[in-house]
Amino acid sequence: MVPDRMLLLLAGASAATVSEAFPPPEGAERVEAGPWADYLQALELAPADQPVRTYDGRRVGHKARVVELPMVPGDLQQCADAIIRLRAEYLLQADLAVSFQSTSGDPMPWARYRDGETPYLVGDEVRWEAGGSGSWEDYLVKVFNWAGTVSLQERETELVRGSPQPGDLLVQGGFPGHAVVLLDVAVEGERSWVLVGESFMPAQDFHVELGPEGGWWLWEEGVDLPSWAPFTPEDLRRWR
Repeated sequence: MVPDRMLLLLAGASAATVSEAFPPPEGAERVEAGPWADYLQALELAPADQPVRTYDGRRVGHKARVVELPMVPGDLQQCADAIIRLRAEYLLQADLAVSFQSTSGDPMPWARYRDGETPYLVGDEVRWEAGGSGSWEDYLVKVFNWAGTVSLQERETELVRGSPQPGDLLVQGGFPGHAVVLLDVAVEGERSWVLVGESFMPAQDFHVELGPEGGWWLWEEGVDLPSWAPFTPEDLRRWR
């Protein structure tokens, strides 16, 4: 068992970003995977001794490094939601179209909300009417309410047959299901390591879930996180 204090040291206590705090395991090299991966690895970190807290301030016992990602009010920004938020803010920063699908398959584009419309439900169907606030946070709240692990798995991503890459997701769709994002991937020969980012239930700080090898998890036909059932290669997905 690695003491908590040592985990903080391994996690690069004075580092400011994900890539700075978590260099690849000795002998391994970081996998390059483009602007989405670059965005994730440039995420800013909270101080290493800051605990993970729920949306209402309760401390959660993760061995983790908190990422500076704002939360929306209430118990909403859970696992899939935090990933959707990261993807949304990456797309917005890159001046690309931001749109996600609800669990029912209805599109929820930011452009419509930004321009003064608001979505509402009729049965399971999303419809639109005038009256949106145009607020980015309010838009995210709508998405978080009507999207989740099922839509992330079935509508936003596709199954990956092969090795993981930075920015890939591990998704087990369901109610609730669970989803994490691979912030980084490193390889040495046939071996791969992954750096796992997640939120959880109840909604809580998005964080790097610290693995046993300098924060990394060895990818051995999947990864077995302490907070969830094992993820397998059948759960490995990539944005469409």
